[in-house]
Amino acid sequence: MRLAALTGLIALIATGGTYDMASAQASPPAIKVLDDGSAGGSVKLPLGRELEVELGANPTTGYTWRLDAGNSPRLQFKSRQYLPGAPLGAPGGLGSGGIDRFLFEATGAGTERVHFEYRRGSASEPALTYDLTVTVVP
Repeated sequence: MRLAALTGLIALIATGGTYDMASAQASPPAIKVLDDGSAGGSVKLPLGRELEVELGANPTTGYTWRLDAGNSPRLQFKSRQYLPGAPLGAPGGLGSGGIDRFLFEATGAGTERVHFEYRRGSASEPALTYDLTVTVVP
Protein backbone atom coordinates (compact mmCIF):
# COMPACT_ATOMS: atom_id res chain seq x y z
CA MET A 1 0.00 0.00 0.00
CA ARG A 2 2.82 2.41 0.90
CA LEU A 3 4.64 1.53 -2.30
CA ALA A 4 1.57 2.47 -4.39
CA ALA A 5 1.22 5.81 -2.57
CA LEU A 6 4.93 6.53 -3.01
CA THR A 7 4.75 5.61 -6.70
CA GLY A 8 1.79 7.96 -7.14
CA LEU A 9 3.68 10.79 -5.40
CA ILE A 10 6.75 10.23 -7.59
CA ALA A 11 4.54 10.29 -10.70
CA LEU A 12 2.95 13.54 -9.52
CA ILE A 13 6.35 15.16 -8.99
CA ALA A 14 7.64 13.85 -12.34
CA THR A 15 4.73 15.46 -14.21
CA GLY A 16 5.53 18.84 -12.75
CA GLY A 17 3.07 18.64 -9.89
CA THR A 18 -0.03 18.76 -12.04
CA TYR A 19 -2.83 16.46 -11.07
CA ASP A 20 -6.07 16.69 -12.98
CA MET A 21 -8.93 16.48 -10.51
CA ALA A 22 -12.51 17.51 -11.16
CA SER A 23 -12.31 20.94 -9.60
CA ALA A 24 -15.22 23.12 -8.60
CA GLN A 25 -16.04 25.85 -11.08
CA ALA A 26 -14.87 29.25 -9.89
CA SER A 27 -17.83 31.51 -9.34
CA PRO A 28 -18.05 34.40 -11.80
CA PRO A 29 -16.83 37.72 -10.45
CA ALA A 30 -19.31 40.11 -8.95
CA ILE A 31 -20.85 42.73 -11.20
CA LYS A 32 -19.61 46.16 -10.09
CA VAL A 33 -21.44 49.47 -9.98
CA LEU A 34 -19.12 52.40 -9.33
CA ASP A 35 -20.10 55.82 -8.04
CA ASP A 36 -19.83 58.14 -11.03
CA GLY A 37 -21.00 61.24 -9.18
CA SER A 38 -24.58 60.89 -10.36
CA ALA A 39 -27.56 60.42 -8.07
CA GLY A 40 -28.26 56.90 -9.29
CA GLY A 41 -28.18 54.22 -11.89
CA SER A 42 -29.53 50.87 -12.94
CA VAL A 43 -28.12 47.42 -13.54
CA LYS A 44 -29.30 44.00 -14.73
CA LEU A 45 -28.08 41.14 -12.59
CA PRO A 46 -28.40 37.41 -13.37
CA LEU A 47 -30.03 35.32 -10.64
CA GLY A 48 -27.44 33.96 -8.22
CA ARG A 49 -24.75 36.52 -9.13
CA GLU A 50 -23.23 39.01 -6.74
CA LEU A 51 -23.35 42.78 -7.07
CA GLU A 52 -20.77 45.19 -5.65
CA VAL A 53 -21.74 48.83 -5.21
CA GLU A 54 -18.77 51.14 -4.60
CA LEU A 55 -19.45 54.67 -3.33
CA GLY A 56 -16.82 57.30 -2.58
CA ALA A 57 -16.63 58.03 1.15
CA ASN A 58 -14.57 59.75 3.81
CA PRO A 59 -15.59 58.66 7.32
CA THR A 60 -13.04 61.04 8.90
CA THR A 61 -15.52 63.85 8.10
CA GLY A 62 -18.21 62.13 10.17
CA TYR A 63 -20.24 61.23 7.08
CA THR A 64 -21.06 57.61 6.26
CA TRP A 65 -23.22 55.85 3.69
CA ARG A 66 -26.46 54.42 5.09
CA LEU A 67 -28.22 51.64 3.20
CA ASP A 68 -31.97 51.25 2.87
CA ALA A 69 -32.52 47.95 1.09
CA GLY A 70 -35.60 46.86 3.00
CA ASN A 71 -36.36 43.17 3.29
CA SER A 72 -36.07 42.32 -0.36
CA PRO A 73 -36.82 38.80 -1.60
CA ARG A 74 -34.78 39.64 -4.72
CA LEU A 75 -31.56 41.10 -3.34
CA GLN A 76 -29.80 39.90 -0.22
CA PHE A 77 -27.33 42.21 1.52
CA LYS A 78 -24.16 40.25 2.32
CA SER A 79 -21.48 42.64 3.56
CA ARG A 80 -20.05 46.14 3.75
CA GLN A 81 -16.38 47.07 3.69
CA TYR A 82 -14.51 50.39 3.79
CA LEU A 83 -11.41 50.54 1.60
CA PRO A 84 -9.12 53.49 2.37
CA GLY A 85 -7.73 55.36 -0.62
CA ALA A 86 -4.20 55.37 0.77
CA PRO A 87 -2.47 52.98 3.18
CA LEU A 88 -2.05 54.18 6.77
CA GLY A 89 1.22 56.02 7.18
CA ALA A 90 1.45 56.87 3.48
CA PRO A 91 1.74 60.53 2.48
CA GLY A 92 -1.76 61.92 2.13
CA GLY A 93 -3.22 58.87 3.90
CA LEU A 94 -4.48 60.58 7.03
CA GLY A 95 -7.90 62.11 6.39
CA SER A 96 -8.06 60.99 2.77
CA GLY A 97 -11.17 59.35 1.44
CA GLY A 98 -11.78 55.88 0.17
CA ILE A 99 -14.59 53.62 -0.96
CA ASP A 100 -17.54 52.06 0.82
CA ARG A 101 -18.16 48.68 -0.84
CA PHE A 102 -21.57 47.02 -0.42
CA LEU A 103 -22.01 43.41 -1.54
CA PHE A 104 -25.38 41.88 -2.49
CA GLU A 105 -26.55 38.59 -3.97
CA ALA A 106 -29.42 38.20 -6.43
CA THR A 107 -31.86 35.75 -4.82
CA GLY A 108 -35.07 36.25 -6.82
CA ALA A 109 -36.20 37.58 -10.19
CA GLY A 110 -37.73 41.06 -10.42
CA THR A 111 -36.85 44.72 -9.94
CA GLU A 112 -35.62 46.27 -6.70
CA ARG A 113 -34.61 49.80 -5.70
CA VAL A 114 -31.70 50.19 -3.29
CA HIS A 115 -31.37 53.59 -1.61
CA PHE A 116 -28.17 54.97 -0.07
CA GLU A 117 -27.79 58.18 1.96
CA TYR A 118 -24.49 59.87 2.79
CA ARG A 119 -25.08 61.59 6.09
CA ARG A 120 -23.57 62.65 9.39
CA GLY A 121 -25.56 61.37 12.36
CA SER A 122 -29.15 60.24 12.26
CA ALA A 123 -30.90 63.62 12.57
CA SER A 124 -29.22 65.49 9.71
CA GLU A 125 -30.34 65.70 6.11
CA PRO A 126 -28.24 63.59 3.73
CA ALA A 127 -25.45 65.39 1.91
CA LEU A 128 -25.80 62.95 -0.99
CA THR A 129 -28.17 60.20 -2.06
CA TYR A 130 -27.68 57.35 -4.48
CA ASP A 131 -30.50 55.20 -5.84
CA LEU A 132 -29.79 52.02 -7.73
CA THR A 133 -32.45 50.09 -9.61
CA VAL A 134 -31.50 46.43 -9.83
CA THR A 135 -33.32 44.10 -12.20
CA VAL A 136 -32.63 40.45 -11.41
CA VAL A 137 -33.12 38.28 -14.47
CA PRO A 138 -33.47 34.46 -14.44
